[in-house]
Amino acid sequence: MKKTFLTIILFIILTPVISFGQYFNEIEKDDLNGNEIVLSKLLEKGPVMISFWATWCSPCKEEMKKMQPIYEKYKDQGFTYLAISQDNQKSVSKVKSFINANKYTFPVIFDLDKKIFENYSGVGIPYSLIIDKNKNIVAKHLGYITGDEVKIEKEIEDALSGNDAQDIKDESK
Repeated sequence: MKKTFLTIILFIILTPVISFGQYFNEIEKDDLNGNEIVLSKLLEKGPVMISFWATWCSPCKEEMKKMQPIYEKYKDQGFTYLAISQDNQKSVSKVKSFINANKYTFPVIFDLDKKIFENYSGVGIPYSLIIDKNKNIVAKHLGYITGDEVKIEKEIEDALSGNDAQDIKDESK
């Protein structure tokens, strides 16, 4: 009984450490406009927030609506918001019209085989990660509720200023 209890306690304590021990995984894909997106090149300019989403996901769409002005505010400082569609073959045709209708200006790529999602330990959407210039994952968010954008913007500011290394955040819900 004691052994089981200790195992559970160790698992709870070490889980955040393990999840942030996750490594940077390169992404090389064309965006909706045919521009080549290479994650390591984006990171040379500044931090990147990767957000996994789908057209059928209401919280995802709400997050994107809140992230557009944040992206516009910080993009000239090197920040990139990279939206990675988790739509399947049946709904992929809706993505470009959705992005254009909402006048989103951030890059959007597809992950039809879900390999990028798997490489970044995705378990549900919306799922977001902030990666600093040094390729460290400095924040994670699973789910989205109105108001989360305030925390996210602070994490982006920290990543832009280089204050993120000591204060890793996991906001998985």
